[in-house]
Amino acid sequence: MWDRRTKSAWLPWFQGEENADWPTSLRPKLYRTSHKLKEVLRQEQDLRLEFKRRGAQLAGEGKPSDHWERYFLMEHYGVPTRLLDRSDGALVALYFALKPVKGSHDAAVYMLDPWWLNKLVYKELPIAKADRPVGTAMPEWGEAKPYLSEDEFENEYVGPKFPLAIDPSHVARRFAAQRSRFTIFGRSVNGLTKMCGKVAKSDCRLCRIPIRRAAVAKMRRDLATCGISESTIFPDLEGFGRELNAMFQELWVNPRAKSKAKA
Repeated sequence: MWDRRTKSAWLPWFQGEENADWPTSLRPKLYRTSHKLKEVLRQEQDLRLEFKRRGAQLAGEGKPSDHWERYFLMEHYGVPTRLLDRSDGALVALYFALKPVKGSHDAAVYMLDPWWLNKLVYKELPIAKADRPVGTAMPEWGEAKPYLSEDEFENEYVGPKFPLAIDPSHVARRFAAQRSRFTIFGRSVNGLTKMCGKVAKSDCRLCRIPIRRAAVAKMRRDLATCGISESTIFPDLEGFGRELNAMFQELWVNPRAKSKAKA
């Protein structure tokens, strides 16, 4: 799929999902509701204001210098946004797909060519062909500005329709550790799937790689062998503590539970 014939200089981005059957996997968290778009954007406005008001004291090493960095931090710490998390590291995305322990469903990793996506998006914007940029966007680009107003009170007026592939600034260590990339959505809740509908099926460069549940345990061990663990994905004391707790559960709690069940 990604070979020399595609003329793309960008490597694919990956997104891990614990449930391959989720109908909202290709939507950002803010758009995984049944509410009307205007109501959702108004709610995001309130979230942005509250994060700006109270989040600075908690930021620690990652103190945002502008509204884009603040928005990236919101997404990384679980606040609903129009950002969809991605990584240019396949093993990182695989880790997030395999991380949950419970459930009998299959997992999935989605693979996207950001160069392909933005080429289509730039065609939709009012830009002369000769002036269209190439590749993934940066927050300071003019093409990115309509996606996120600097004024939180104007947040409900999102201009562009389709999602844009954008590179975040590494305001915190976890951005670098997770090789973070994002797609920021515009007015279209199902923007990614609609972009695929604009081209022939053979030309769509967004695909899903299913992961059978029966293979998850072995794949988790393989990831650990490759050095992908909670403390490498989350390089702080919280991530390290979760990794040690998982070791304790696997070595002491789970074996004892199994032995009692057999008895």
